[in-house]
Amino acid sequence: MAGSPLDTVGWTVIYFIDKGITEKPAQLMMTEYDRINDEATGKFNDGMNHSKQTLFIMIALLLIMGSAAALIVAKRIVKPIEHMTKRIHEISGTDLAFEMDDTYRTGDEIEMLAESFTTLSKRTISYIEQITKITAEKERIGAELELATKIQADMLPNLYPAFPEREEFDIYATMTPAKEVGGDFYDFFLIDDDHLGIVMADVSGKSVPAALFMMMSKILVNNYAMMGGSPAKVLEQTNTQICKNNDEDMFVTVWLGILDLSTGRLTAANAGHEYPVLLKPDGKFELYKDKHGFVVGGMSGLKFKEYTIDLKPGSKLFLYTDGVPEATDSEKELFGTDRMAAALNEKTDGSPKEILDTVRSSVNGFVKEAEQFDDLTMLCLEYRGKEEK
Repeated sequence: MAGSPLDTVGWTVIYFIDKGITEKPAQLMMTEYDRINDEATGKFNDGMNHSKQTLFIMIALLLIMGSAAALIVAKRIVKPIEHMTKRIHEISGTDLAFEMDDTYRTGDEIEMLAESFTTLSKRTISYIEQITKITAEKERIGAELELATKIQADMLPNLYPAFPEREEFDIYATMTPAKEVGGDFYDFFLIDDDHLGIVMADVSGKSVPAALFMMMSKILVNNYAMMGGSPAKVLEQTNTQICKNNDEDMFVTVWLGILDLSTGRLTAANAGHEYPVLLKPDGKFELYKDKHGFVVGGMSGLKFKEYTIDLKPGSKLFLYTDGVPEATDSEKELFGTDRMAAALNEKTDGSPKEILDTVRSSVNGFVKEAEQFDDLTMLCLEYRGKEEK
């Protein structure tokens, strides 16, 4: 029921509607909503079922395509790689060749990889052949150097006592090359029954060239000395001969002395060599700063000066190359002549061999593990004189 006043006439209009009529539109709307909802649900379920079928079909297609792709990959990639791996594992010993095969000709990265392995294999075989040749050559050179070392050692006096029948003197010398063969050399020889020649020399350079030059120089000095020349004359003749054919400009420092065994008079000449060290009876070793000349082989037409020293019984003479004072420790410090003199004076009453052993021991203790860069050559002479009868 609803009412509305009419002011103009003073009436009120009241009207009545059946409840069932007012509820009918809502019922119709709900009915239509349920129908629409049922229809949508059915279509959704139908769509879902269709989507599931489509999905299953797509999965099946993907599996089929994946299997086919796997077979293709296995044929084009996996099999060539397996074949390649097997061949690489088989390579050993003298069979080091990896050769290109039709299996690897896939037109892609597999073929490029196989070509790279083939190239690497060829280079490896070539490298091994070169190393084999180099090793064989090195062994040959090593054997020849070992033989050269023996020949060089045999050329130097190495049997002691050197002159067991001579009571006027005792002499001992050693040479330790820095390389397989060295450029230092010493020599001592009887020129006649009353004269002893003594040589200490150091060739420029190291190894084989220095050793060849050393052998030539030693022979020349020995030959000219045996012909009866004075030390200065012998060095002049040796220098003249060396300068005739010396395109490599090599040279040698030489100390040469000739000792009169009956009187003890030592006549010597120094061609750019280290100072000798002299021990007088009841004294100590001291550097003898003699007159230096130019090196042998440095210039043609050289003249050399000589001097004399009167050795008394009990005197000792120490000769050496620069490898002794220039021996270097790990801190790059030189052994020096002061340490050398101190080592010599540790055993002034010892035999020539004992004196050299003492100096060598002192050098080794100073140098320790440092590498030896120069030859180490030493000689010691003890003059005893002739016994009066």
